[in-house]
Amino acid sequence: MIALKTAIIHSFKKLAKTSFISEVVKKDVVLNTENPALQFLVNGIHGLIGKEGNSVVYGQFANDERQGPFPRRFTEFVAVQDDETQFIDLTHLAMDQLVEQAGNQVLSTGGHILCAQYSSGASNFFLVASMKERDGIQLDENYVPKEIQEVDLSKVQQAARINLGSFVAIQAMAAAAASATEATEATEATEDETAEEADSTYLCFISRGRDSQASDYFISALGCAKGVASGRATKNAIDNVAKFFRDKKLLKSFGYRAKEAVIKYLEAQLAAGKSARLDSIVHAAVAHVPADLVDEVAGLKDYLNSEKNKVPDDFTVNAKTLREKTRIKGDASNWSLQFERGALGKDPAADVYYDETRKKLTLSNMTTELIDVIEKELQARIS
Repeated sequence: MIALKTAIIHSFKKLAKTSFISEVVKKDVVLNTENPALQFLVNGIHGLIGKEGNSVVYGQFANDERQGPFPRRFTEFVAVQDDETQFIDLTHLAMDQLVEQAGNQVLSTGGHILCAQYSSGASNFFLVASMKERDGIQLDENYVPKEIQEVDLSKVQQAARINLGSFVAIQAMAAAAASATEATEATEATEDETAEEADSTYLCFISRGRDSQASDYFISALGCAKGVASGRATKNAIDNVAKFFRDKKLLKSFGYRAKEAVIKYLEAQLAAGKSARLDSIVHAAVAHVPADLVDEVAGLKDYLNSEKNKVPDDFTVNAKTLREKTRIKGDASNWSLQFERGALGKDPAADVYYDETRKKLTLSNMTTELIDVIEKELQARIS
């Protein structure tokens, strides 16, 4: 359940398939956060993000001189956060930008615009959502929620949610990088590579349709840019499929084949020059799971697409990351071995350390189960 801090609802009306905005209403007073219907509404929209049936896209504010005024004003707002006047002013700016961008997109429609600041667990969020009044959501003449029976995608058109903690942390890292001394070209290359792997996303969006053009105006209005870095998305897809299977007792034995199937799919997409789709990743992962375990894999898509794991609906496969996740295999008369290329290194701290001088491998970070088997075997030989 969320803890609601501030909220307000505005609205605008637009004729579908035209650029005509007939009415814009911007409220000047925040809503009563103790209103159960309002709390239910914000909690319901928060819960939609990452649920089956919607398209979730991750991203950050754009920095291409076309992002408009919202990112800068949002940064100023985050510095204070407790200022109610600045909250209202920020939501008015969001409304101005939404109305302007909606007028440029004939497929967009008007609606009520909910802006809210709240916390869920240890995270703080800022939410902007476009919704329609239907049977499950009713507002009075002052846009105060009076009856909320349920919140689903038929009532919420688009929503953007900003993780304030992630936003502040990433802004601090960017500021530190900007103030650093001038780097050499080699250092810059290293930093670029690190940036590809770093998770710089703090925004997520939902819309009712996959790749919906109607929702693009919403993203543009807030000055946002879609996209998780391709290296991070590729790594997250492979690692989190493996973790999902590993953490479920009934699925654990299928984890290796699931991970390899995902890698094979990503390799095929890379070779064909095509992007990877989340639905196809899930299909590849569960292909070898018996029918009687279908309930165990039902939550895989939500798990991958969650804010924690951030595997987007569509992403470009990163060749370097994918290569690191493929395996080196070898065997001899009395042993066999396989490990991810990314685990191999010449540093003794590597999971698989190669001593080039001695031509020997050293394995580290072994599982407790493997260590137990080895130690019991050696102990049995002594006794």
